[in-house]
Amino acid sequence: MSRQEAEVVARFEQVRRTALRRQRLEAGIGLGLFSALLAVSFHRSEFFTADRGGDPLGRMADFMDRMIPDLKGDVLFEGRQTDGSFYWWFYDLPLWLKSGWQTVEMAILATALGAALALFAGFLCARNLMPFSPVRFVVRRTLEAIRTLPDIIMALILVAAFGVGPLAGVITLAISTMGSLGKLFSEINEEVDPRPLEALEASGAGLVRKIRYGVLPQVLPNYASYALIRLEGNLAGAAALGIVGAGGIGLELQRAITYTEFDTYLAILLLIVGMIFLIDVASEWIRHRLIGLEGAR
Repeated sequence: MSRQEAEVVARFEQVRRTALRRQRLEAGIGLGLFSALLAVSFHRSEFFTADRGGDPLGRMADFMDRMIPDLKGDVLFEGRQTDGSFYWWFYDLPLWLKSGWQTVEMAILATALGAALALFAGFLCARNLMPFSPVRFVVRRTLEAIRTLPDIIMALILVAAFGVGPLAGVITLAISTMGSLGKLFSEINEEVDPRPLEALEASGAGLVRKIRYGVLPQVLPNYASYALIRLEGNLAGAAALGIVGAGGIGLELQRAITYTEFDTYLAILLLIVGMIFLIDVASEWIRHRLIGLEGAR
């Protein structure tokens, strides 16, 4: 290696070491700030405060112990009136299943409505599809405003407006779905391959035909994937919104909370988990059908 090449290598190594030290310093400062914020958060939330028990894990274990029912093997499959039986634990199962089905209906309807609105909004705020920047600005700010509204607060307002029932929950979840999926759909639209759009534009196609033949074939699998993931979230959200009177199985959960029926908490939560599991399996099957992987292992 010549002297000139050695000097170039030395300068490069010096620059690399300087950049590496700067990155390590920035990472150390960031980690220190995050650790300080975490410590302050633990202190302000009284997570480890002695006057609250001083043992959060122990308190959680005690709560879980209360939730576990006292089942007895010798009478496990006896009737509803027998203490320790399975039917005694799930004493109101028909009503819970009916309320659970209402929750599923709420989630499906809200996801369909929200995804349809998000589809429209996603085209309006995509830079490569909407040439008018004021329209993009208004739609993007609207979606941002929607995402800042907590679902519980929105549900409380709508329950006051429409009364107790599933309508308030459906509207809440549909609006929330539009806010989140609208942003995702617009980003998907902006990442499409521009060559089909350019070819369609060169052939004289209008905006609608460009979307129909140039955009949708590229983005539909991603649309479906995000919408199905949102459906799972809306199912859990519909169950939670029922606690504030927005319909579904959350109403039964609220009743159990009111009467401190700890084992009933667990029974209803297991039903909710089971519903989400079934929705997840169905969503995976639908998505594989859409992208042509239904025969894949």
